[in-house]
Amino acid sequence: MKVYCEYYHNSTGYIERSIPPKFDKAHIKPIPMCGNDGVFILDGRLSFEHMKNLCLIRMQMVTGAIGFKIIKANSFLDKGTVLYSFKV
Repeated sequence: MKVYCEYYHNSTGYIERSIPPKFDKAHIKPIPMCGNDGVFILDGRLSFEHMKNLCLIRMQMVTGAIGFKIIKANSFLDKGTVLYSFKV
C-alpha cells in the first residue's frame, strides 16, 4: 500500500468546447498539479497527524498549491481511498 499526498492548484477557467478558447473566472476549479511538485510520498508508518503536518509544511513550499488530498492506494494508477482533504 502507498500513502501519498496529491496537491491541487486552480485551473485557468477554460470554457470547454469554446472556439476560439474562452476563459471565465466562474469556470476556475481545483485540478491536480503536474510534475514532481504534484505528489509527495508519505511513510505509512507515521501517525495520521504527522502526515497532515508534513503535507501542510510541503504545501507552503509548493508554488500555487491551494489544497491537497492524502490518498491510500496500491499504486498511483489506482483511484485509492481519500483519507483526508484540505483546501485553503
